[in-house]
Parts: sequence; C-alpha cells; structure tokens
Amino acid sequence: MVKSVCVRVPASTANLGPGFDCLGIALNLYNEIYMEIKGHKLEIDVEGEGILNIDRNEENLVYKAAKKVFDKANISVDGLYIKSKNGIPTGSGLGSSAAAIVGGLVAANALIGSPLSRDEILDIASSMEGHADNVSPALNGGFNVATFDGKKTYFVKKELDDNIAFLAFYPKRELLTSKARGVLPSIIEFRSAVFNVGRSSLFTASIFSGRYDLLKYASQDMLHQVYRKEFIKEMYYVIEEALNKGAYAAFLSGAGPTMMAMVDKNALSRVEEAIKKVYKDRNIECSVYKLKCDNDGATII
Repeated sequence: MVKSVCVRVPASTANLGPGFDCLGIALNLYNEIYMEIKGHKLEIDVEGEGILNIDRNEENLVYKAAKKVFDKANISVDGLYIKSKNGIPTGSGLGSSAAAIVGGLVAANALIGSPLSRDEILDIASSMEGHADNVSPALNGGFNVATFDGKKTYFVKKELDDNIAFLAFYPKRELLTSKARGVLPSIIEFRSAVFNVGRSSLFTASIFSGRYDLLKYASQDMLHQVYRKEFIKEMYYVIEEALNKGAYAAFLSGAGPTMMAMVDKNALSRVEEAIKKVYKDRNIECSVYKLKCDNDGATII
C-alpha cells in the first residue's frame, strides 16, 4: 500500500459510426486523477472541465469507482483525498465518464498494492458504464473492439500510428448520454442491423489491414446517428463536408454532440477549415481539438 498515486487517463471516441457500444479509440486528451489516503473523511477537488457540475461527495464518479476497488479487496479506507484535473469536457461524447471510472479504479488499485488485475478493472469499469466502448480504450489505449456480456469484457486492441489525425469539433453544449440514448428505438429493422454489421465489420478490418480508404464507407451508420440528429442538426453537413475534403471518416463521437473526423495528417488543415465553416455558417460556437491516438491508455504517472 502506498500513500498517494496519480493516474493519467485518455479521452476516447466511441461507436465510430456503425460500431455501437463496441468500437472505440483512445485520444491524447487527458484527465489526471490524484488520490491520497488522508485524514478521516472524503475530500474532493476538481480543476478544469466540469468544475461547476461534478459532485464533491460520495456521488462523485471517481470516488464510486475507487470504492468498488476497496470493497472488492475487502479494505477499509478511513479518509480519502481526490483531486481531478480534467482536460476532457463533460457531456461531450469524448469519454469523460469513462475516464473518471477508469481513473478511479486504477488509482485506487495502485493505492492499495494492486490486488486487482487489469482484466478485473476492465470488468468493473464496463459494469459501471454499462458497455465497454469507452472504458476499454481508456484503460488499454489504441483502437479497441470490445464487448461486455454483463460479467466479463472481451476486447482486441490495435495501436494506431501518428499519421492518422483526429479532429474533434465540440459545440459548447452538453448532451447527456441518457438523453441521447432516450431517442433510440427499442426495435430496429432487420435491414438496418445487416447494414451496421457489414459496416462495423468492414471498419474493423480496414483498421487492422491499413485500408483507410475504405473507412469512408465503413463509417456509415443506421442504428443511432439517424435518431440523434435531432440533437445535432449539423451532423450530416459535417460528415459530408469532411468526406468531400478528403477525410477518411467522419461520425458522431459517442453520444455526441462532438463530431469527429479521421484524417491523414497531410489533409488536416483542409478538413479543419471546411468543417469550421459548417459551424460558423450556422452560428454554432465550437472548440476544435487536434488529436492523435493514445496507445498507452491509463498510466500511473
């Protein structure tokens, strides 16, 4: 057992178009979580993104994750100090909740001598999140194909090189995942399922084979984006403009409202300017993040 630990956790973009709840990529935008056994009560500080709306009590997601570790290891912690330095905007579709969960789990595990394996941490994270598409890349880094059966998470990871850039366009409005999920139908047409199975499979094969030219077609979706467009009116305009200017793929990041473009780094400026114009023409203020894949995942620093 150590007295304190600091963990850096990457953001993530999930679904990637057709891979609903099963595909995700870690990105080099980070939250840092400092955790220390201290005093006789829970103390929580927050800096950066989410400073106004993140709980500072036992409802805090980092703390909830940490307590899962302590309980599973049958260890009682009297006092705990947590400080989150957040670079990932909340409610953005960039995996802020997954980063909080993974960060809390990894930090707490390290704090008490690492009794839990990486796989056990991933299973707890998936159970807390309800799916593995964000937590798997947040923990493992890279491109992840992951599925959670309710008890165990199964995943395959592939590292991506720096030639692939990611442009994240975050309109400065939050969209709760619960709200974005609320518009999804309970039943879909068979042809929509077939459509997405084909695209999701092609997306995965394209990443593993380096056939990025196929991502334009492989990133198409009929399961969730078509319903969530009511919250992101600019969605299809962004996708069309990105692809027209040479992006490999463009899609809604997670539940949104962030839109993501995968781009060869040589086409970065051209695609960025074209998409910025989509937002400007609609008087939508947005932040632009120029990112690359983080291949390391959650790291004790």
